[in-house]
Amino acid sequence: MKNIYLLLAILCLSTTVIAQSKKGDRFFKRGDYIGAAHYYEQALKDNNSKENLSKVIDAYYLGQDYKSAALYLNQLVNERFNDQDRTFDNEFNFKMYHALTVTGEGVEALNYLEAYYKNKGEDFDKTKALETLKALSGSNPKFDATKSNISSEADDFGPVRVGDSVFFTSDRLNDEVFRTLFAKRFKSTQRPFLDIYGVRVNDKNELAGEAVRLGQGVNSSLHDGNISFNAAGDEMYISRSAYEKSDSKRIFDEEGTNRVHLYKSVRIDEVWREAERLPFVKEEFSYMHPTLTKDGKRLYFASDMDGGLGGYDIYYVTVHLDGSYGTPVNLGPTINTVHREQFPYVSDSGDLYFATDGRLGLGLLDIFVAPLTVKGFTEPINLGAPVNSPYDDFSLTYYSQNEGLFATSRSGKDDDIYSFVQTGELITRKFNTRFEIRDAVTNELISDATIKIIGYQGKEIYKKTQAVAGTFTVPLTVDDYTFIGSGDNHDQGSLDFQIRGVQKAPYVIKVNRIFTESELTMMKQKNLAKDLKDKDPSRFELLTDTQSPQVVEKEGKLFIDVAPIYFDFDLYSIREDSQVVLDELAAKLIKYKRIKMKIQSHTDSRGPEAYNVPLSQNRAKATFDYLVEKGIDPNRIQYQGYGNSQPVVDCPAGQCTEEEHQLNRRSEFEITGY
Repeated sequence: MKNIYLLLAILCLSTTVIAQSKKGDRFFKRGDYIGAAHYYEQALKDNNSKENLSKVIDAYYLGQDYKSAALYLNQLVNERFNDQDRTFDNEFNFKMYHALTVTGEGVEALNYLEAYYKNKGEDFDKTKALETLKALSGSNPKFDATKSNISSEADDFGPVRVGDSVFFTSDRLNDEVFRTLFAKRFKSTQRPFLDIYGVRVNDKNELAGEAVRLGQGVNSSLHDGNISFNAAGDEMYISRSAYEKSDSKRIFDEEGTNRVHLYKSVRIDEVWREAERLPFVKEEFSYMHPTLTKDGKRLYFASDMDGGLGGYDIYYVTVHLDGSYGTPVNLGPTINTVHREQFPYVSDSGDLYFATDGRLGLGLLDIFVAPLTVKGFTEPINLGAPVNSPYDDFSLTYYSQNEGLFATSRSGKDDDIYSFVQTGELITRKFNTRFEIRDAVTNELISDATIKIIGYQGKEIYKKTQAVAGTFTVPLTVDDYTFIGSGDNHDQGSLDFQIRGVQKAPYVIKVNRIFTESELTMMKQKNLAKDLKDKDPSRFELLTDTQSPQVVEKEGKLFIDVAPIYFDFDLYSIREDSQVVLDELAAKLIKYKRIKMKIQSHTDSRGPEAYNVPLSQNRAKATFDYLVEKGIDPNRIQYQGYGNSQPVVDCPAGQCTEEEHQLNRRSEFEITGY
């Protein structure tokens, strides 16, 4: 009986937990996250499961109660739950990072960001990240930001200034008092649905009149905002809760979610006409935060459509002259991450400003700028403080070259509109890039180096030679380039590279020496042309080899310059002193197995030709036999005796000195192939 009561108690408890969780799910689905968190907490008290804990975290996180979210996140990441499986979704590490950043524990937060990336198998340098955050949070002289009194106690964001008027999005109580007092409230905030307002302002973006809710053609009974105007100011692009044409009936997707879609309203005779949904929008996805380029040719927006990197990505469509639209194009990983990229804005210079929580920043959504280059948008730059804060910072727009507006939740209560003045150059258009030319063997910088930078379509945009070895610094814009480097007595090398931002390390070409020191010496001694190494590398190698006996050139022919081979008078046997010389020759032939050679033996002028020719032939044969005995392939060697028919020194009437006879009594070793 006791066991039955225990079982009934467990079943009742389980039923209660399920009921509380289902109530929370209903509140969560309709966007009342704080209400959902209340029921999830009740379920968690009864069953401290990983599922209930995760639901509480998500509810508080989406409800922007980051202090409460951090409390439960701490419980999850420290595995204080009942489940035997102690693992949890890696995204909770990412949420812990953001929650702790908001609550002022930025250093501790990086531990969870590091865990998040490591669990994904990606590199993360926490020390470098900390240095980056310190730099971003410091005093930034490039901006001066001030809260505008356009802001109210409600959420105000998405400011766009046109002339002396600012248009923005707000859920404030408006001039239609009864409508806002008694109309249906948005569950998440318990305030009116978002509407688009306009207000006249002075030069400091201070109120110069009352904020007025725009007409029914622009605003609906649901959420409306952000907006973007064309250059003429007679077309407005709007993101709003999806509804069916000509009425306020909401459109829900298969999961029961009322998506956000893009609409366009046209002003005719000073009246904004009923906004119409853009044709490329698909009902099952959200499209929001439109921004039109100055020339009106591209419309940028954020969407969670299929094919993106994750979360919300930034896309654009081409706006054709006939008013039709192209196919949405994702900006890719240069801009988008697996998390949120939203609130795009394109400045007059074409640079893309946007908000993201997927990059290292000061808090939740941070504002970045991606400079426009000839290769498209390049690596985004975090604007840092005072524009960014630990909270959400977003929807930045410019209305002059250096003045603009943005929204932030840094008060911790609601979204407020700030104005800013840009007091310094934000985007570096040229990046000082370093180049080095180094010896491939010694890795030392080479002297008398020449550098060339080749840009678009092979145009030479930079060339310089410097006598002293050192680094070249060249200012370059974002583009693709070829770096060509050479130096005195060094080959030319090349390297293709891209400039996409600051490059801390130099681009290096390592080049090989053309001539060694010994080669240079031999070239000078033998008066060899510098281009011989390229034209006939084998000939060059033989002529510059310092191993004895050396190769020399005579009247265009190559000879191995062997020391004199001595024979006793009237004999042809190899003497001991000549064996040493022939041993060196054999070593040379073994080193260069490609050499083919002809032994040419000569006698002096004494004696008749009939005697001298056989004698020289025998001497040549003796030299041949000796080399073959030393392992030289006989097929590589020819030999011939010439007698006294080719004297080096003519001896008229036989009157030569003994030294002159010795010069004529010689052996020559001509290279016949190599």
